[in-house]
Amino acid sequence: MFNRIVLLTDLSASTKLAFAPLRAFSEMFNAQVVIFHAFHGSSDLFSLGGDAAQMRTIIDESDRQRVMPALLAIQAELAALGVAAEIETRVGSTFDLALTVLDELGADLAVVATQGFQDFTGKVLGSPTARLLHHAKIPVLTVNDQFMERSKSFANCHRIVHPIDFNGPWQLTVGAVEGVAAELGGRVDVIDVIAPVYDQTLATPEGQILLPKDLQYMLRSKMQARLSDAAHTIAKVPAHWHLIEDHKPGSAVMAYADRCAADLIVIHAIGRDQVRNALLGSVAEHVVKHARCPVLSVPDVWAAAR
Repeated sequence: MFNRIVLLTDLSASTKLAFAPLRAFSEMFNAQVVIFHAFHGSSDLFSLGGDAAQMRTIIDESDRQRVMPALLAIQAELAALGVAAEIETRVGSTFDLALTVLDELGADLAVVATQGFQDFTGKVLGSPTARLLHHAKIPVLTVNDQFMERSKSFANCHRIVHPIDFNGPWQLTVGAVEGVAAELGGRVDVIDVIAPVYDQTLATPEGQILLPKDLQYMLRSKMQARLSDAAHTIAKVPAHWHLIEDHKPGSAVMAYADRCAADLIVIHAIGRDQVRNALLGSVAEHVVKHARCPVLSVPDVWAAAR
Protein backbone atom coordinates (compact mmCIF):
# COMPACT_ATOMS: atom_id res chain seq x y z
CA MET A 1 0.00 0.00 0.00
CA PHE A 2 2.68 2.50 1.06
CA ASN A 3 5.82 1.36 -0.72
CA ARG A 4 7.55 4.72 -1.04
CA ILE A 5 7.25 7.34 1.69
CA VAL A 6 8.50 10.91 1.31
CA LEU A 7 9.29 13.03 4.36
CA LEU A 8 8.90 16.71 3.48
CA THR A 9 11.05 18.92 5.66
CA ASP A 10 11.84 22.62 5.97
CA LEU A 11 14.71 21.63 8.32
CA SER A 12 12.91 23.06 11.35
CA ALA A 13 13.14 21.26 14.69
CA SER A 14 9.54 20.11 14.31
CA THR A 15 10.62 17.59 11.66
CA LYS A 16 11.66 15.24 14.48
CA LEU A 17 8.01 14.93 15.53
CA ALA A 18 7.38 12.90 12.38
CA PHE A 19 10.13 10.35 13.05
CA ALA A 20 8.12 7.94 15.22
CA PRO A 21 5.09 7.56 12.92
CA LEU A 22 7.42 7.49 9.91
CA ARG A 23 9.29 4.58 11.47
CA ALA A 24 6.04 2.75 12.27
CA PHE A 25 4.72 3.09 8.73
CA SER A 26 8.02 2.26 7.05
CA GLU A 27 8.44 -0.88 9.14
CA MET A 28 4.85 -2.05 8.72
CA PHE A 29 4.86 -1.54 4.95
CA ASN A 30 8.56 -2.29 4.38
CA ALA A 31 8.68 1.01 2.53
CA GLN A 32 11.49 2.99 0.98
CA VAL A 33 11.90 6.39 2.62
CA VAL A 34 13.04 9.61 0.95
CA ILE A 35 13.86 12.86 2.74
CA PHE A 36 13.00 15.84 0.54
CA HIS A 37 14.06 19.44 1.01
CA ALA A 38 14.25 22.34 -1.43
CA PHE A 39 16.83 25.07 -0.80
CA HIS A 40 16.57 28.65 -1.98
CA GLY A 41 19.66 28.71 -4.19
CA SER A 42 19.30 30.80 -7.33
CA SER A 43 15.54 30.44 -7.52
CA ASP A 44 15.03 34.23 -7.45
CA LEU A 45 17.56 35.00 -10.16
CA PHE A 46 15.42 35.19 -13.27
CA SER A 47 17.37 37.73 -15.32
CA LEU A 48 20.80 36.13 -15.54
CA GLY A 49 21.80 35.10 -19.05
CA GLY A 50 24.91 34.24 -21.03
CA ASP A 51 28.08 33.71 -19.02
CA ALA A 52 26.44 35.25 -15.96
CA ALA A 53 24.04 32.32 -15.89
CA GLN A 54 26.94 30.14 -14.76
CA MET A 55 26.63 31.88 -11.43
CA ARG A 56 23.46 29.89 -10.90
CA THR A 57 25.41 26.66 -10.64
CA ILE A 58 27.83 28.16 -8.14
CA ILE A 59 25.05 29.65 -6.01
CA ASP A 60 22.99 26.44 -6.09
CA GLU A 61 25.91 24.23 -5.12
CA SER A 62 26.91 26.59 -2.33
CA ASP A 63 23.38 26.59 -0.89
CA ARG A 64 23.13 22.82 -1.27
CA GLN A 65 26.32 22.36 0.74
CA ARG A 66 24.86 24.66 3.37
CA VAL A 67 21.78 22.50 3.96
CA MET A 68 23.38 19.07 3.54
CA PRO A 69 24.70 18.78 7.14
CA ALA A 70 21.15 19.23 8.48
CA LEU A 71 19.77 16.71 5.99
CA LEU A 72 22.51 14.22 6.84
CA ALA A 73 21.70 14.69 10.53
CA ILE A 74 18.05 13.80 9.84
CA GLN A 75 19.19 10.81 7.82
CA ALA A 76 21.44 9.67 10.68
CA GLU A 77 18.69 10.03 13.29
CA LEU A 78 16.32 7.98 11.17
CA ALA A 79 19.04 5.35 10.67
CA ALA A 80 19.42 5.13 14.45
CA LEU A 81 15.70 4.32 14.57
CA GLY A 82 16.16 1.60 11.96
CA VAL A 83 14.90 3.62 9.00
CA ALA A 84 17.16 3.77 5.94
CA ALA A 85 16.42 6.94 3.98
CA GLU A 86 17.65 8.59 0.79
CA ILE A 87 18.02 12.35 0.36
CA GLU A 88 16.51 14.35 -2.49
CA THR A 89 17.03 18.09 -2.97
CA ARG A 90 15.78 20.69 -5.41
CA VAL A 91 16.18 24.43 -5.91
CA GLY A 92 13.08 26.36 -4.86
CA SER A 93 10.50 26.04 -2.11
CA THR A 94 9.91 22.67 -0.46
CA PHE A 95 6.14 22.96 -0.46
CA ASP A 96 5.84 24.72 -3.80
CA LEU A 97 7.67 21.78 -5.34
CA ALA A 98 6.15 19.09 -3.13
CA LEU A 99 3.37 17.94 -5.46
CA THR A 100 5.70 17.68 -8.45
CA VAL A 101 8.36 15.85 -6.46
CA LEU A 102 5.89 13.41 -4.92
CA ASP A 103 4.80 12.50 -8.43
CA GLU A 104 8.36 12.27 -9.76
CA LEU A 105 9.46 10.01 -6.92
CA GLY A 106 6.42 7.77 -7.24
CA ALA A 107 5.45 8.43 -3.62
CA ASP A 108 2.57 6.55 -2.00
CA LEU A 109 2.56 8.61 1.20
CA ALA A 110 3.75 12.08 2.19
CA VAL A 111 4.77 12.80 5.78
CA VAL A 112 5.01 16.29 7.23
CA ALA A 113 5.26 17.98 10.63
CA THR A 114 3.02 21.05 10.66
CA GLN A 115 4.62 22.97 13.54
CA GLY A 116 6.50 26.06 12.39
CA PHE A 117 4.48 26.63 9.22
CA GLN A 118 2.32 29.72 8.89
CA ASP A 119 -1.11 29.57 10.48
CA PHE A 120 -3.40 27.05 8.77
CA THR A 121 -6.21 29.55 8.38
CA GLY A 122 -4.06 32.63 7.98
CA LYS A 123 -4.85 32.80 4.29
CA VAL A 124 -7.24 30.67 2.28
CA LEU A 125 -4.95 28.37 0.32
CA GLY A 126 -2.02 30.29 1.82
CA SER A 127 -0.65 27.67 4.20
CA PRO A 128 1.82 25.17 2.74
CA THR A 129 0.17 22.36 4.68
CA ALA A 130 -3.29 23.44 3.54
CA ARG A 131 -2.20 23.48 -0.09
CA LEU A 132 -0.64 20.06 0.25
CA LEU A 133 -3.74 18.56 1.84
CA HIS A 134 -5.89 20.23 -0.77
CA HIS A 135 -4.03 19.16 -3.90
CA ALA A 136 -2.20 15.92 -3.03
CA LYS A 137 -3.37 12.82 -4.89
CA ILE A 138 -1.88 10.53 -2.26
CA PRO A 139 -2.49 10.31 1.50
CA VAL A 140 -0.69 12.83 3.69
CA LEU A 141 0.38 11.94 7.24
CA THR A 142 0.66 14.99 9.48
CA VAL A 143 1.77 15.58 13.06
CA ASN A 144 1.81 18.81 15.05
CA ASP A 145 3.37 20.07 18.27
CA GLN A 146 0.53 18.53 20.32
CA PHE A 147 2.02 15.13 19.43
CA MET A 148 5.30 15.95 21.18
CA GLU A 149 4.26 14.31 24.46
CA ARG A 150 3.53 10.98 22.76
CA SER A 151 6.21 10.99 20.08
CA LYS A 152 8.87 9.17 22.11
CA SER A 153 6.54 6.34 23.17
CA PHE A 154 4.69 6.02 19.86
CA ALA A 155 5.19 2.55 18.35
CA ASN A 156 2.20 1.49 16.25
CA CYS A 157 -1.23 2.40 14.90
CA HIS A 158 -3.51 -0.19 16.46
CA ARG A 159 -6.33 2.15 17.48
CA ILE A 160 -7.67 4.08 14.51
CA VAL A 161 -10.43 6.68 14.70
CA HIS A 162 -12.33 7.72 11.59
CA PRO A 163 -14.73 10.69 11.77
CA ILE A 164 -17.15 9.89 8.97
CA ASP A 165 -18.43 12.52 6.56
CA PHE A 166 -21.86 11.52 5.30
CA ASN A 167 -21.93 14.64 3.12
CA GLY A 168 -19.08 13.25 1.01
CA PRO A 169 -18.17 9.92 -0.63
CA TRP A 170 -18.01 8.18 2.73
CA GLN A 171 -18.00 4.70 1.19
CA LEU A 172 -14.64 5.46 -0.40
CA THR A 173 -13.03 6.74 2.78
CA VAL A 174 -14.42 3.92 4.92
CA GLY A 175 -13.03 1.44 2.43
CA ALA A 176 -9.66 3.17 2.52
CA VAL A 177 -9.66 3.18 6.33
CA GLU A 178 -10.42 -0.54 6.32
CA GLY A 179 -7.48 -1.20 4.01
CA VAL A 180 -5.07 0.85 6.09
CA ALA A 181 -6.25 -0.76 9.34
CA ALA A 182 -5.89 -4.25 7.85
CA GLU A 183 -2.27 -3.52 6.90
CA LEU A 184 -1.50 -1.97 10.28
CA GLY A 185 -3.24 -4.71 12.25
CA GLY A 186 -5.54 -2.30 14.03
CA ARG A 187 -9.19 -1.70 14.84
CA VAL A 188 -11.38 1.12 13.61
CA ASP A 189 -13.72 3.37 15.55
CA VAL A 190 -16.13 5.02 13.13
CA ILE A 191 -17.62 8.13 14.71
CA ASP A 192 -20.10 10.79 13.68
CA VAL A 193 -20.73 14.07 15.48
CA ILE A 194 -24.18 15.65 15.30
CA ALA A 195 -25.83 18.59 17.02
CA PRO A 196 -27.56 17.51 20.23
CA VAL A 197 -30.91 16.00 19.24
CA TYR A 198 -32.67 17.56 22.21
CA ASP A 199 -31.83 20.96 20.73
CA GLN A 200 -33.44 20.19 17.38
CA THR A 201 -36.20 22.65 16.52
CA LEU A 202 -38.79 22.97 13.80
CA ALA A 203 -39.51 26.26 12.03
CA THR A 204 -43.23 27.16 11.90
CA PRO A 205 -45.16 30.34 11.03
CA GLU A 206 -45.56 30.86 14.74
CA GLY A 207 -41.81 30.51 15.36
CA GLN A 208 -39.38 27.80 16.42
CA ILE A 209 -40.77 24.84 18.35
CA LEU A 210 -38.90 22.02 20.02
CA LEU A 211 -39.39 18.66 18.36
CA PRO A 212 -41.51 16.18 20.35
CA LYS A 213 -39.55 13.61 22.34
CA ASP A 214 -40.75 10.69 20.24
CA LEU A 215 -39.59 12.47 17.09
CA GLN A 216 -36.27 13.22 18.73
CA TYR A 217 -35.91 9.53 19.53
CA MET A 218 -36.74 8.55 15.95
CA LEU A 219 -34.20 11.06 14.62
CA ARG A 220 -31.44 9.78 16.89
CA SER A 221 -32.29 6.16 16.07
CA LYS A 222 -32.12 6.88 12.34
CA MET A 223 -28.68 8.47 12.71
CA GLN A 224 -27.46 5.57 14.82
CA ALA A 225 -28.68 3.09 12.23
CA ARG A 226 -26.92 4.96 9.43
CA LEU A 227 -23.66 5.01 11.38
CA SER A 228 -24.00 1.35 12.34
CA ASP A 229 -24.54 0.37 8.71
CA ALA A 230 -21.43 2.30 7.71
CA ALA A 231 -19.32 0.58 10.38
CA HIS A 232 -20.61 -2.83 9.36
CA THR A 233 -19.25 -2.36 5.85
CA ILE A 234 -15.84 -2.93 7.46
CA ALA A 235 -15.20 -6.66 7.50
CA LYS A 236 -11.41 -7.13 7.52
CA VAL A 237 -10.77 -5.66 10.96
CA PRO A 238 -12.75 -5.12 14.17
CA ALA A 239 -14.95 -2.04 13.78
CA HIS A 240 -17.00 -0.09 16.29
CA TRP A 241 -19.25 2.94 15.92
CA HIS A 242 -20.06 5.84 18.20
CA LEU A 243 -22.59 8.63 17.67
CA ILE A 244 -21.54 11.78 19.51
CA GLU A 245 -23.85 14.73 20.18
CA ASP A 246 -21.94 17.98 20.44
CA HIS A 247 -22.17 21.54 19.17
CA LYS A 248 -18.44 21.55 18.36
CA PRO A 249 -17.63 18.58 16.13
CA GLY A 250 -13.90 19.28 15.92
CA SER A 251 -13.50 19.38 19.69
CA ALA A 252 -15.73 16.31 20.05
CA VAL A 253 -13.54 14.29 17.71
CA MET A 254 -10.43 15.34 19.62
CA ALA A 255 -12.00 14.51 22.98
CA TYR A 256 -13.02 11.05 21.76
CA ALA A 257 -9.56 10.38 20.30
CA ASP A 258 -7.98 11.39 23.63
CA ARG A 259 -10.35 9.21 25.67
CA CYS A 260 -9.60 6.10 23.64
CA ALA A 261 -5.87 6.90 23.28
CA ALA A 262 -6.09 6.80 19.49
CA ASP A 263 -2.88 6.02 17.61
CA LEU A 264 -4.11 7.41 14.30
CA ILE A 265 -6.97 9.55 13.01
CA VAL A 266 -7.99 9.07 9.39
CA ILE A 267 -9.90 11.93 7.82
CA HIS A 268 -11.40 12.71 4.45
CA ALA A 269 -9.07 15.08 2.61
CA ILE A 270 -10.11 18.67 2.03
CA GLY A 271 -12.32 18.68 -1.05
CA ARG A 272 -11.64 20.97 -3.98
CA ASP A 273 -15.19 22.27 -3.99
CA GLN A 274 -15.28 23.16 -0.30
CA VAL A 275 -11.86 24.62 0.38
CA ARG A 276 -12.97 27.82 2.02
CA ASN A 277 -15.31 26.05 4.42
CA ALA A 278 -12.70 23.42 5.14
CA LEU A 279 -10.03 25.99 5.92
CA LEU A 280 -12.22 28.19 8.04
CA GLY A 281 -13.57 25.86 10.66
CA SER A 282 -14.03 22.26 9.56
CA VAL A 283 -13.41 19.13 11.56
CA ALA A 284 -10.46 18.35 9.28
CA GLU A 285 -8.79 21.67 10.03
CA HIS A 286 -9.27 21.28 13.77
CA VAL A 287 -7.94 17.74 13.80
CA VAL A 288 -4.86 18.53 11.70
CA LYS A 289 -3.99 21.50 13.91
CA HIS A 290 -4.63 19.96 17.33
CA ALA A 291 -4.51 16.15 17.21
CA ARG A 292 -2.30 14.50 19.80
CA CYS A 293 -1.70 11.61 17.41
CA PRO A 294 -0.78 11.38 13.71
CA VAL A 295 -3.50 12.29 11.21
CA LEU A 296 -3.82 10.56 7.84
CA SER A 297 -5.64 12.63 5.23
CA VAL A 298 -7.10 10.47 2.45
CA PRO A 299 -8.01 12.06 -0.92
CA ASP A 300 -10.92 10.79 -3.02
CA VAL A 301 -8.81 9.91 -6.03
CA TRP A 302 -6.56 7.62 -3.95
CA ALA A 303 -9.46 6.06 -2.08
CA ALA A 304 -11.27 5.33 -5.34
CA ALA A 305 -8.16 3.67 -6.77
CA ARG A 306 -7.85 1.50 -3.68
